[in-house]
Amino acid sequence: MKNIKMLAAAGLVAFSAFSAQAQVSLKSISVGAGYWKPSLDYWNKESVMGQAGGKFDGAIAPTLALEVGVVKGLSVGARVSSWKQSASSPISIAGINRTEKLTLSIIPVALDVKYAFAKPVAEGEKQPFLTPYAGVSVARYFVKNEFNRVVEKGTGSVNETQAGNNYGFQVFVGAEKQLVKKLYLALDLRYHLGSYKQAVKTVTGSGSTAVTTSSSQDVSLNGVEAGLSLRYKFK
Repeated sequence: MKNIKMLAAAGLVAFSAFSAQAQVSLKSISVGAGYWKPSLDYWNKESVMGQAGGKFDGAIAPTLALEVGVVKGLSVGARVSSWKQSASSPISIAGINRTEKLTLSIIPVALDVKYAFAKPVAEGEKQPFLTPYAGVSVARYFVKNEFNRVVEKGTGSVNETQAGNNYGFQVFVGAEKQLVKKLYLALDLRYHLGSYKQAVKTVTGSGSTAVTTSSSQDVSLNGVEAGLSLRYKFK
């Protein structure tokens, strides 16, 4: 019992010390945009549309983020972005011509933990030219796709929507520069590590002999995102 009391007392002292040092408050809010090129390996390399030339590329994603300071240099934050792009291709199989188009929307919502390598600046001293930072994120990727297939002179046209989500991770580095009082410009390089499962239907044959099979494919979201943002700091 004595040991338990000593441990409890030590824990209380440690918590009190942390609370005294912590300065939990809203630190900043940011708006910006990033160029992200996810792998999308299944769609670009393995799907019928991808093999026929319908491939996804990178796209600009607007971003919104807020940051809460915890202790000196360390902060946590939330970040959301929205990425959208389409790919399409004409396809001819066994004399049957069709056009396929896929519009893919991805919304990553991330919880960031960031450490800024800021040097102490006394009142009246000039701010450093750049302040570097690094961090990691746990993210949830919300994915929606709209698939359209138009078959010329035949049956089998499809127009459907699927949606789902999955967890992933991000690592990032960056630097910020003060423009004017409380307003900063930040450059951010972020690597996404994630994937999602895609339900895929494959149709062989046509008319009364058409056969549809279903499968599940892993689609990689891995890829680099480079972004710029304007950051307003409250303190």
